[in-house]
Formats: sequence, C-alpha cells, structure tokens
Amino acid sequence: MAIHFDVVRDGKHFSVRVDGSKISPIAAKVRYRNKRTGVERFGLSNDGGFFGNDEARKYLYTSTEFDSIFPFWSDFIEPTAICEGQSFISINTYDRARFTFGFGQFAAHVPDGDFIRWFRDMLQRPEAVDYFPNLDVHAGRIVKIEDTKVVALENEDSTEPLQLYFNPTLDEVEDAEVVAAAKFIHWTTNHPEARLLQVQHMINTAMRLVKEADRRLGLDGQTGDICCIVMDVRHQGRAGFDELQHALLQSKPYEALLEVGTDGEPERVANLKAALSTRRAELKKKKWSRSTGGFV
Repeated sequence: MAIHFDVVRDGKHFSVRVDGSKISPIAAKVRYRNKRTGVERFGLSNDGGFFGNDEARKYLYTSTEFDSIFPFWSDFIEPTAICEGQSFISINTYDRARFTFGFGQFAAHVPDGDFIRWFRDMLQRPEAVDYFPNLDVHAGRIVKIEDTKVVALENEDSTEPLQLYFNPTLDEVEDAEVVAAAKFIHWTTNHPEARLLQVQHMINTAMRLVKEADRRLGLDGQTGDICCIVMDVRHQGRAGFDELQHALLQSKPYEALLEVGTDGEPERVANLKAALSTRRAELKKKKWSRSTGGFV
C-alpha cells in the first residue's frame, strides 16, 4: 500500500508526516548562486556540515560494515563517500542535477548515469510500490504510468522528465520536491536492502570509472591508492584525462594527483587528502589488474 507523506513547513526547515503519524525531518531550504552567471537557485539540503545534519549522521557509510560482502571495494569507495557527505540519506536539490541522493551523491541529470542505474534497480524492489506506485521500468527505462498511458521519464539522451518529476523548478522548494526527498529517505532508513543496493551501485560506478581510466591512462599495475584518486576525480568531474595523465607522469604521482582540481575544488581536494591519510596503507596493498578487471 502506498505510503502517504504530508509536507510540514517551518520557515526554511522541511519535515513530513508519514501516514498521519510522527513527523520526520527531511532537509532545509538552501540558496545556491552561480559565481559565473549570477543565477540563483533554491533547493533542499541535509548536508549542513562535513558529515551532514544530525539525522543524516545516523546513517553514515563505513567500509567495515560491508567489507565481508565487498572485500577491498568497500574500502576503495570510502574516501569518496566521505567527500560526498558519507550519509546514505544525503539529499541535494539545488544544483544543475536538480536531484542528487546518497553517500555517493548519485545525480539524476546524467542519462544512463549512476542515479538512473540505481533507481531502475530500486524500482524492481518489492517495496517500490509503497513509494512510487506510478513509476515502473519498461524495456530497461523508467516510466510513469498515467491510467493506461505510459510516459517515458528518461532515455539515452535525456533525463529531464524524471528531473522535473522530482523537482519541478529551481526557483522555489515545492511540495513535490520535499515528498520525493522524503520517499527516498524513508525507503533507505527503513529497508537495509536499499542501503546495500546503494553500496553495490557505488562500487559498480567506481569499477566502471577505473576501467574507463585504465583504457585512457593505462592503470594496469597501479596501486589502489593511485586508482582511488583517479576514480574520485572522474566521479566528481573536476578534471579531465589530460590533467590526470600529466600527474601520473610526475616523479611523485600520488602527491601530484592529489593536487588535480585544487584551483576549482579546494575543499573537496582537502577532504580527499584527509580521508586518504589514514586509509592509504590499506589501499596500497592491492594493484589494478586489467586482465581480471579488478584489484589483486
């Protein structure tokens, strides 16, 4: 049975009442101003600090919780998870992605990207009908069911209809936006399998990015710490392959890679350095193997 969410507004703070019972906090309204264009956007965020707000901190990704299921890979994605807020329920709806979610900040604006792949699998879960009863996956694509009509929400070129379904505008915080965020948060906190699926998809994303980088940069034989930085740069998109290649060719490639993107994303780079400082030793124990498509 579909779960009903009523929006509760308190100034810039948003909560929901779930099925007429207790009130659950969701996020706060934030303003984002593009420094280059001067355009202002408004949306939701529960990432009020390095590790988010109190509610988000209750659901942090830690590698030790999943290392028996995903050996090494759970460690490999942890530095990036920390840089992305680390919370399974991290939500942001104010930037050009219009809707990002989870400890890897899966972004809804990328066709066939991490968010789309993950949400397709989420919609295959048995409890999906409780949260998104009018959404389904047909022929591998997310669709909306309107009576007898099937409306495509994403394809290989665009996810705009799905973005608008979650977040109608960037001019204000609408009820639809709050409810969409609430559904993902409630789903993730009440179903451990949903958190496990999020981990699996973040690992899938990391593996895909390392394989892509290997084809472009030649990472065969590189240690896990080097590959982790390359993956993080590509996941955030703060630099291209040319800059990464230049760093890899330096006498101290680890240090050079950690400087990539510093001008545009100094805080992100600083957070990555801090996260790796206590994790590098473990990551260095394995090397990327092109022949196996994994770390050995």
